[in-house]
Amino acid sequence: MSAEITRKTRLVSANGGTLDIVSHDGEILGQIAVPAGAVPAAQYLGLVPEGCHLEVADGLAALNPRHRIGIQPHPHARETGANPDYVPTSATRLEREMRLTLARMQTATKRVEARERALSAIERVPQAPAEVPPVEEPPVEVIEDDEGQSVE
Repeated sequence: MSAEITRKTRLVSANGGTLDIVSHDGEILGQIAVPAGAVPAAQYLGLVPEGCHLEVADGLAALNPRHRIGIQPHPHARETGANPDYVPTSATRLEREMRLTLARMQTATKRVEARERALSAIERVPQAPAEVPPVEEPPVEVIEDDEGQSVE
């Protein structure tokens, strides 16, 4: 027997397993099939006769809680805690100032966009690129010396 099986024990298995009902002298009186998953052991303790105990057999692990104090979950433990009677408050001074600032920014943006549209609608005279004058190099004078070699 690896761990004492109490009402708080959880029986854990991947594929299910069995519990042995063992008498006080070590004789196995029967077996109880346990389904796969994490199952509370409390439901199987009622099947054990007086003077006998349960032992973990094939495919099971018995996990006892870290402490012996049982904590019952509150019926409303899963609720969010949000106020069901919530009524939004009126706008505060800061919210009104923020809305006013936002409206001013939107107005300024609309003005800039309108000006940009008006400027793009104006027909502009295309400007041709300036012509680059050709580079003229001065002529090179070739002078021959007495031996027939050219010198610049």
